[in-house]
Amino acid sequence: MKYLTATLGLVSIALAILYQATTVHSHVRSMDQKAQKDLFDYLIAKSDKTSLRKPQLKTYKYINCGVPSRDIANLTSLVFGPDPIVFPGVLYVQFAVTIHTLLDAPIKAVVLMEKKVGDSWLKIPCIGYIGSCEYDDLCQLLAQIGECPEPFVDAGVPCQCPFQQGQYALPQTEFDVEIPIFPAGDYHFRANLTNNDNSVGCAEIFATFA
Repeated sequence: MKYLTATLGLVSIALAILYQATTVHSHVRSMDQKAQKDLFDYLIAKSDKTSLRKPQLKTYKYINCGVPSRDIANLTSLVFGPDPIVFPGVLYVQFAVTIHTLLDAPIKAVVLMEKKVGDSWLKIPCIGYIGSCEYDDLCQLLAQIGECPEPFVDAGVPCQCPFQQGQYALPQTEFDVEIPIFPAGDYHFRANLTNNDNSVGCAEIFATFA
C-alpha cells in the first residue's frame, strides 16, 4: 500500500510489508503501484547496466544504527525468504521486536534510500511517498489500514498506534509483492524513527538485487 518501501527499518519494516499486503481500498492500491512503477523507471534510468528480468534479492545485511540501551524499540531478529527472493513474487518475513515503553503518536520517520552508481551512492528522491522521504506521523498512515491482517492478529502483533510495552514476534508469514520495485544493483536503506525528542530506533539495510 501507500508509503510501503520507504519505511523499511525497525518496526517500520514489518509495518511497511503489512501495508503492501493489505487491500484496504483498490484505488489507493493502484496509486501505490503507480508510485512503485515510477520509482522503478527512475532507477532504471539511473542504472549503467540493468537487466529487465525479474529482479532477485541476492543478499542483505541488517545493521542497528541506533543505541539499543536508549531506543524505545529494538528489532531483535529479521528474516526474509525464500532464497533468492524474486519480485514480483512471494515474500516470506519473520521478525521479533521489543518495545520498552508505551509508544504513541507522533512517530516521525526519516528515510534515506540510495543506489550505488559506479563508485558513488546516488540518493533516491521521494517519489510518490517512496524513496528518501520524511513522514511526520506513521500513526496517521497506519490508521488508514483498518483491521489488522489475520497473521498479525493471530500472533498478537499490533499494527496501529498506540503500541504497548512488550515483546512481539511474527512467525514466518507469506506476502505477495505484485510488481518489481528495485532493478538490479546495490542499495542502502536507513530509517530513523523518533517520538517527540525520544529515539524510537534506527536501522540500516544493505541489499543487492540481481
